[in-house]
Amino acid sequence: MLVAAWWLVAPAAAGARADDPVVLPSDGQILDRVDALGDRRPEVVEALDRLYEDRRLQLFVVYVRDFSGRSGQDWADATAERNGLGLDDVLLAVATHDRRYGYSVDPGSRLTQAQLDDVARTAIEPALRANDWAGAAIGAADGYGAVLAGLPVPAPEITPGPADPGGGAGGSTSGADLI
Repeated sequence: MLVAAWWLVAPAAAGARADDPVVLPSDGQILDRVDALGDRRPEVVEALDRLYEDRRLQLFVVYVRDFSGRSGQDWADATAERNGLGLDDVLLAVATHDRRYGYSVDPGSRLTQAQLDDVARTAIEPALRANDWAGAAIGAADGYGAVLAGLPVPAPEITPGPADPGGGAGGSTSGADLI
C-alpha cells in the first residue's frame, strides 16, 4: 500500500481508549466515531459523491480518537486491507485526539505518489492544522479529482473546528506540535 504521513510528533495520552483498525460501513463511505464532521457531513458526502461520479474513484474517510499507538500509515493500511479496498479506492484516516492522519491506496492505483503527496500537502494538511475535519475530506476529494484531471490541487476553504471532537478525558495538544 502507498501511504501517508502523520501530523503530530507527540504521542497520545497513555491509557486512553484506543481505536483499532475498523470495518467500514456498508451504507456509505464515512465512519465518524468522534462526531468530527458534525453538521458538515452532507458537504463531505457531496464531495465524495462528486469524486466518484467524475473520476470513478471512491474515497473512504474515517475519524477516530486515536490509532492504538500505530502510525497513521500503518493504521490506514491495516484498515484498507481489512476491508478489501482495491485499485479505485482511497482511505483517509484521521485520529483527532492523536492529531495524526494517514492515507492508503493500492500500489496499482492511478494516483502516483507525487500526486498523493501534493494532495496531502496542499489540501489535507492545511485543513487538519486548523481542525477543519470536514475540510480535510473535502480537500482530499477535490484534490484527487483535480490531479486525475491533470489540474493543480485547489487549496481548501478553511473552516476551523473543535481541536479534539469527542475528546473527553486527556488534554489537548498545542498548535506548536503540528507540522
